[in-house]
Amino acid sequence: MENRINSTYIKELFSKSSDIVVRPIKINQNNLIIHLFAVDGLINDDLFDQAVLQNLKIDPYLAECKTERQLMDYLLMGGAYHVFTSEETDYNKLIKSVLSGMVALIFDLEEKAVVYDIRKFEKRSIQEPTEENVIKGSKESFVETMRVNTALIRRKIRSEKLVVEKLTAGKLSKTDMSLVYIKDIANPDTVNKIREIISKIDIDNIPTPAFIEEYLIENKASIFPQVMYTQRPDRVSSNLTDGRIALVVDGIPFVYILPCQLPMLMQSPDDYANHFLIGSALRFIRYMALIITLFLPAFYIAATTYQSQMLPVQLSLSIQEAKQNVPFSSATEVLGLLISFEILIEAGLRLPQAVGTAMSILGGLVVGQSAVEANLISPAVVVIVALAGIGGFIMPNQDLSSAVRLIRFILALLAAVGGFFGLVIGLIILLTHLCSLSNYGTAYLSPFVDVEERNIKDTIFRFPVKYFINRPEDVAYKNKIKQGDIKDE
Repeated sequence: MENRINSTYIKELFSKSSDIVVRPIKINQNNLIIHLFAVDGLINDDLFDQAVLQNLKIDPYLAECKTERQLMDYLLMGGAYHVFTSEETDYNKLIKSVLSGMVALIFDLEEKAVVYDIRKFEKRSIQEPTEENVIKGSKESFVETMRVNTALIRRKIRSEKLVVEKLTAGKLSKTDMSLVYIKDIANPDTVNKIREIISKIDIDNIPTPAFIEEYLIENKASIFPQVMYTQRPDRVSSNLTDGRIALVVDGIPFVYILPCQLPMLMQSPDDYANHFLIGSALRFIRYMALIITLFLPAFYIAATTYQSQMLPVQLSLSIQEAKQNVPFSSATEVLGLLISFEILIEAGLRLPQAVGTAMSILGGLVVGQSAVEANLISPAVVVIVALAGIGGFIMPNQDLSSAVRLIRFILALLAAVGGFFGLVIGLIILLTHLCSLSNYGTAYLSPFVDVEERNIKDTIFRFPVKYFINRPEDVAYKNKIKQGDIKDE
């Protein structure tokens, strides 16, 4: 009887679970008895009463059904009064369907079931994104329910070529996922590779996004983010039309986008909501901030400790004068303040929002000013670390911001040990690492490192929309023309 669709076995299997309902239902005077199988709390009670129970009790045509097979055929051919009704013959699929919130009518003699999709989800309303806000643009963001998220994407791309493919991962959690792509544009090899990776996930539960990301990334030793995530349906639709692939995971309020390149992580929705000159200026400032946050602390350490002659005379004298009564070296000051900066960030994240904001102000102003007045650190170091910290927060992607903060600390250590020689060695290692990264057949720094000519009109600067003629060369499979080649007048 094991692993067969049978009410007796299922009742014994869930005998200690009070939320599982397995009860008999008598259909008509022919004494046909079927069994209801559902989970209390996951089903829509009102729809269940109307589409299932009421139909089974008052439908006069049920009296003509003499066997279970006739009853099943009648329900599947329209007698169920519910559009999402199907026959299930696989035991494992039946258990998964019911435990995800569906209702099943078990036919013991046929060893089959009729499944009604009348799930009820407690979900948040669609709200404004918390991380990717724009002044001009959509205010919709994804929620934790997968079907709501796929519907938001479908609203943006109303094409029959949009594919929403359902997958499952997690041996116990059986987490639902949707692989979303546009056929004839997305590379089928990449689609197959992602599908194969998800099918091979051999883990009991997927409680956090990091569990998915560690399987999806190809270069697991790199701290740079290789999977882009977004809360915005419009951003997902834009990347889908470029030939990329989206992964929607049930229970996660954002969507993954693959393949991912570094220029994507430096882009913000505001770049496209404003005039192209304003968007280009904002993006250029963002790249400048990336350079400042990475190299400014290390440059300060190298210049003041080893090669002070590289600084202007007046600036060098001013720094030396401010450091007269400070007992620590420049390297110790900068590294200590960088560590203190990270501690303040972590403390602000762990505390309640109101307390965290007050604590950040207290730590940044009161403690910092007191340390300067007590001659523990020099004012120049406070300015350097503050500029580097603010530059790191400009990054649109938080995963990239975290990676940059760690690399900033490593470069500062190298500069403390070897001065500008250590800084240059760190820069060479960083560039070599970035150039070696590949993401599903696409260079991580593409289009900056491509040998052939590529479309670079949406990288450091954002050109007008009329220049966005081609899709990314290494991402789009075919149909690589995005819009007609519009000539300048």
